[in-house]
Amino acid sequence: MYRLHGYFSQNSMKTLYVLQEVAPSFEFHFVNLAKREQLTDAFRSKTPVGKAPVLEHAGRFLFESGAICRYVAANEGSALYPAEPWQRAQVEQWLDFFTCHLGLHLNTLFFQLLVKPRLGLGEPDQARCEEARVFARQQFGIVDRHLAQHGHLANDRLSIADLAALAYVEQVRMVDFSLDEYPAVRAWFAALEARPSVAQARSLVAPYLKAAAA
Repeated sequence: MYRLHGYFSQNSMKTLYVLQEVAPSFEFHFVNLAKREQLTDAFRSKTPVGKAPVLEHAGRFLFESGAICRYVAANEGSALYPAEPWQRAQVEQWLDFFTCHLGLHLNTLFFQLLVKPRLGLGEPDQARCEEARVFARQQFGIVDRHLAQHGHLANDRLSIADLAALAYVEQVRMVDFSLDEYPAVRAWFAALEARPSVAQARSLVAPYLKAAAA
């Protein structure tokens, strides 16, 4: 049985989307970052970095959301993370692109505009927000051109790269970032959101989101 220790951050959401899609069963344990639960000795016994998410499986612990997504999909032998080297590399390159580029800038907006005020870490850095918007607009153009030709990020079919990217892209609604200029991204986004697994994953964090907003 897999057990995910996570928050409702996008790094946690992408692992939830992959788990919901490929794992036969798993449990979700909420780590309340607002209460600094990630800094407790109990949590640090699971990960040296003191960050969520952390995957617990077979008495072992794995941190970093990308590693968690890859491990679960590979462990389950899922076609969403193909074993053939070239096809797997196509998945890897888009996972890396979102982690290091577009997803990074969307995460910056999410952190500056939502997380900092919620956790009492100060006001948003508007200069960093504007820089993130400039880079995000450029990189959404890249993704839009690719999706217009392929429909999915890798190998012309659903993969864990799409699910991980969804967790980054869904932040646009919360940071007032329009996708109007990117029709292929909008179509891809809508198709992913229509998957039952996505709704099921979101339902796991919904009670905590509601509590945090109260």
